[in-house]
Amino acid sequence: MNADLEIKLLKETVIALREELEKGKFEERDHIQAAVASANDEIRQLRAGVVELREELEIREAQHEEQVRSMGLRHEREKAEFHRTIKALRQRLEELDERLRMQARQRAATK
Repeated sequence: MNADLEIKLLKETVIALREELEKGKFEERDHIQAAVASANDEIRQLRAGVVELREELEIREAQHEEQVRSMGLRHEREKAEFHRTIKALRQRLEELDERLRMQARQRAATK
């Protein structure tokens, strides 16, 4: 009977060890699944961050392009205004010059 008891105890030990091994495998699988889920969540968040940053960059590029275009238009308007001012001053200077010449001729004629 001693041998039968020893066999029974060994079988129970084998069963207990097998159950513990399976439990360890399940726990390991759960840890792996949790790590994969966490990594996938982090990847999803990073991708969302990349999309958000890309959209922000596109908005800023569009704003910059608009500012450059606006500055170009302002520059062209200022340049046109300067040309008009130069033309008006030149015309006024020519008129003054012509008046001075006429006055000089009148003085010369009266002398």
